[in-house]
Amino acid sequence: MSKEHTSVQEEIGRGGIQSLSDTAHPPTPAHVPAVGNSASAGQDATQLVSLNKVPANLADEASKNALLEHLDEVLKSPSFNSSRRSQDFLRYIVRETVDGHGDSINERNIAHEVFGKGLNFEPGEDSLVRVKAREVRKRLAEYYDSAPSSPYLVEMPLGGYLPRIYVIERVPTKNQPRSSQENAARKPLDRRRFAWIVGGSLGILGAASIVPLVHFQRPPVDLLWKPIFATKTPLLVFIPILSERSDGALSDRVGIGPAAALRRAADFLTKHNYPYHLRFGADLTYAQLREQPSLILGGFSSIWTLEMTRDLRFTFVNNQGGDRQSLTSRGLVDGLVLVDKQTKQVWQAVNPKPDGYADQDYGILCRLFDAASGQIVLLAGGITTFGTEAAACVFFDPASFAEVVKKAPIDWETKNLQAVIRVSINGTTPSSPQIVATHFW
Repeated sequence: MSKEHTSVQEEIGRGGIQSLSDTAHPPTPAHVPAVGNSASAGQDATQLVSLNKVPANLADEASKNALLEHLDEVLKSPSFNSSRRSQDFLRYIVRETVDGHGDSINERNIAHEVFGKGLNFEPGEDSLVRVKAREVRKRLAEYYDSAPSSPYLVEMPLGGYLPRIYVIERVPTKNQPRSSQENAARKPLDRRRFAWIVGGSLGILGAASIVPLVHFQRPPVDLLWKPIFATKTPLLVFIPILSERSDGALSDRVGIGPAAALRRAADFLTKHNYPYHLRFGADLTYAQLREQPSLILGGFSSIWTLEMTRDLRFTFVNNQGGDRQSLTSRGLVDGLVLVDKQTKQVWQAVNPKPDGYADQDYGILCRLFDAASGQIVLLAGGITTFGTEAAACVFFDPASFAEVVKKAPIDWETKNLQAVIRVSINGTTPSSPQIVATHFW
């Protein structure tokens, strides 16, 4: 058996194949005065609140329950009880934030989770979420205007959907006289006592008592997989079967790269208790791709990878067997290559050998929301089998995927993405992949 591929049965026997079922500055409280009774005729007394640094304790179920009880009060109020969609919208964004999933709050997920839109929902073509968000903001303002003694304040700033949740804790300090003019200027703030924005860090803001609710940052790789896990449908994993070099007939062997990638996928999905189904070679149909999210492994050995990346920016090009002089005259490179259609950059395996080995390889990884199948599709393929392994492993490695989105647009979670990776090969072991190009749309 050649070292570049492994038997499906052998891989199963080794257990590699298995079926599993701001800190941006917070709003300045401006000392958040609470107006008390007049200390004397013609003079108002302004009661200040002091600043306490109280760390958040999200393990405290009582605190979480108190906030959710407040949410229920808001939803049942006259401001919200006439609009079921506004209730669902607010309930979703607050619960996701309290549960530590605020990073997943975006226009596409709201459309899917709140309004039942499919995964092919295009925010640029449908303003449903933006229109409803404006309505929710108005209803929140209306509620808190009518509830000046509320222990909480929930806001949804313009330009986003992540709510700001403030906890109001009043600790009176020494009364200080204020002029009537000063007090009049402060009165609009009297109804609301501010605490820290979710995810904010504590600092000396002036006189206010603050209890933060911390919004934990989730690793980008978790955000990559969240919409797939949200489908609650087993992931379809496709492994191409190698053809025999003599007559082109399919064998019972898979490349060592896809096999190694499969083992990483199995470990990752097992850890997250998420089921998957395997398909090999010709054992995959377009109908199956339309039924569930998928991970398609293989580069030039996978017709699905070649078809789905054909019209994308980074694509696979087979120039093997062509006339070298003709290729050169057209600015083309002989052999199997990856091409950037925008910049005309070409990537080619370094020192490729007849047995399929190389000193250095390149691969492409993709996450497609709008694939022709109508499902979420992950693709990973290399020029050689080692590029496939390295590209696929980026999907399961937090550090590697963080590099993919390091310079990504802020709303990358709702976009399609591609990346080109480079990997050095020592024997049959690829190094950690390096990200050499990315594209989001």
